[in-house]
Amino acid sequence: MTDRDDRIDEEVEKRLDDLSDDSYDEWLDEIDGEISVGSLTFNASDIIKNCDEVAYRCGFGDYQESMRESIEQDVRDEFDDED
Repeated sequence: MTDRDDRIDEEVEKRLDDLSDDSYDEWLDEIDGEISVGSLTFNASDIIKNCDEVAYRCGFGDYQESMRESIEQDVRDEFDDED
C-alpha cells in the first residue's frame, strides 16, 4: 500500500468516526418514517433508541459500514482533485 492509500484510509476512518447519531437518526427516519401507536406518533429512530439501545448501537455500526464506500469514493475524488 502506498502513502497515498494510507492517507486515504486514515481520512475515510476519520469521516466514519465523525458520523453522528443525528445523521443515523435522519437516515432511519427517512427509511421508516413516523410510526403511529394509537393516537401517538413517533420517529423510528426514537423508538429504537429508547426501546433497545444495543440494537441502536449495532445499527449505527452497520450504518457506518454502509457509508464506507461512498465516503471512500468522495475522499478519493478529493485526493485526485488535489493532484
